Amino acid sequence: MPLGTDPERWQTFRGERLVVAVARTVTSTVRVLDVLRPVLRDDPRVHLVFAFDPTSAFNDGVHALLRSVGARVLPWHQFARTDPDLIVTATENADLTAAHHTCPVLVLPHGVGFHKVVPDARSDRDRLAGVVPDALLRSGRARLAISHPDQAAQLAAAHPATAGHTLLVGDPCYDALLGGRALRATYRAALGIADGRRLIMISSTWRDRSVLGRDPALPARLLAELPLDDYAVALVTHPNIISAHGGYALRSHLGSAHDAGLLTIPPTAGWQATLLAADLLIGDHGSVTFYGAALGTPLLLGAFSDDEAVAGTPMAELGRIAPRLQRDAPLRPQVERALGLGRGPADDTPERLRKVGESAFATPGRALARLRTAVYDLLRLPEPENGAPLPLHAPEPPVPQDLPEATTACYVHTSLVEDSSGSAGRSGSSTASPTASVSWGSLGSAASPGASGPSVPSAPSAPSPDASSPGWCGSWETEGPRIAVERTPAAVVAFSPPPTTPSTVDTGTPLGDALDGPFRHLSCADDEGDRRWPESASVLVRRTTADTAVAADRWIDDTLARYPGCLLAAATVTGRGCRVGLRDGHTIEVSATGTQHETAVLAAVVYACVRARRPLSGFATLALGDRTEDVELRPARRASRPRPTD
Repeated sequence: MPLGTDPERWQTFRGERLVVAVARTVTSTVRVLDVLRPVLRDDPRVHLVFAFDPTSAFNDGVHALLRSVGARVLPWHQFARTDPDLIVTATENADLTAAHHTCPVLVLPHGVGFHKVVPDARSDRDRLAGVVPDALLRSGRARLAISHPDQAAQLAAAHPATAGHTLLVGDPCYDALLGGRALRATYRAALGIADGRRLIMISSTWRDRSVLGRDPALPARLLAELPLDDYAVALVTHPNIISAHGGYALRSHLGSAHDAGLLTIPPTAGWQATLLAADLLIGDHGSVTFYGAALGTPLLLGAFSDDEAVAGTPMAELGRIAPRLQRDAPLRPQVERALGLGRGPADDTPERLRKVGESAFATPGRALARLRTAVYDLLRLPEPENGAPLPLHAPEPPVPQDLPEATTACYVHTSLVEDSSGSAGRSGSSTASPTASVSWGSLGSAASPGASGPSVPSAPSAPSPDASSPGWCGSWETEGPRIAVERTPAAVVAFSPPPTTPSTVDTGTPLGDALDGPFRHLSCADDEGDRRWPESASVLVRRTTADTAVAADRWIDDTLARYPGCLLAAATVTGRGCRVGLRDGHTIEVSATGTQHETAVLAAVVYACVRARRPLSGFATLALGDRTEDVELRPARRASRPRPTD
């Protein structure tokens, strides 16, 4: 409705009732916005305005949020002069007793139930979240919406004044989540999660006992340990974190993780769809964690404040039985175990957690209908007779904030996986002797890398024999090796755990007898923005496709000349696969029989074969995560010879 002096003169819709929605924090405002539009759908008899209470420490973003949805916002000082028929809010902290209002106040929960103790904004003590001041309860105006009958008994025990002032509604957010389960593939596509990758979602509530409060580096540590071709990591934060610290500071705190591909989901929208898309949830004592448990999403607790969870509530029970993430132990084994990727005994914990979660929600699928009935009863107005049935909207697809660019600087781990015969995936012997293969020594040797990448290698030796010779590097008669490739973003290498197994880096000689690896090298795109990585990379790849082999070879020669630490340079040629140029003048054409055409991955196959002193001709099997496909290696003549070195 119009605001200001004599608003009736300017209105188009002749409303019969006025509802004022009180907005105080982003969290509480989002919950009201989610439900009021469908509840008041198709009914011009009801005017709706929002009153913004700016007194919260977490008011940042509220006004912008209301403006973004086109809400009519009433200044707080004018709120006392209105005469509403109903006040709806999802905050218990707004002062709704100071004005002359006598209308009912419907208080919606902005989380799951009443399971959490939070600081009291009016004192230095803690209080039960979701409970309005006693003065409002004693006035008889307040109605507390609950999602399960057990919550009425819990509230009455903690606050006797709440007795008789609760309304069983259910949980509209939980209903939307249930309705969105069928759209899981849509949500994953919106996040860029291809088939075969697993999405790890981190959900952090606020304060120092939350996931981020306890371990701010957790997103970066996960990205450093989990192969990027197998996993993606998304972060959802409680709105109070941004309200208190600011989005700029949060982005700064998560800088390395963001550069490594972290998906940051806006706290105002998208977390529901991300939860439905997730394969594993790492959470705490926040409501998002509880929703995930109720949906049956595998769960690890990255933090949990037993002091903040109210004893005897489903949330406290969740904290008792959910597995805890051990921060001092490697993360990858814990993630794989939670996903059921190991061979351990069957674990019924997810089912137990699902039952605990479901115990907080009564009448699933009916929350909006029950809420609409409650609203119209409080308005003393019949529900619309000819209105359309209430919709059951699934969550909107997520739109990550500051969508990260594709990761182009990676540490690549390669190894030749042995088959049952004990050879590295080969059936049959090489048609060339080991001395006919390209040896790593002919490429020069590099010092072991530190956190920023390998050191510059020594000058290469003279080029090997002509690469056009048919048997210059040998070939496999039948099968080639099975080459496993894993990549982690270079941006988070400082967060990597100490290695637990021997690995060789660009030293030219494997540790011990590990001729089949694992090997580790830095691979980077030539136009990488962080210039630390191209200067240190062992393998450089051209991001854009070359039109001809000649253009690719010229780029290879220029790159090897410009970066003395680079041992291989690779470029994809339109219609001809990938060309990999070695510093000694040899050139290999690599093509995959399947869908894998990424230059860095194909170059890693060549790198592994050279490091393992295997022939560079014939077929190999590329294993990238759970996916395998054949790769063919073919010697080729370099269009231009390497430039001489001094």
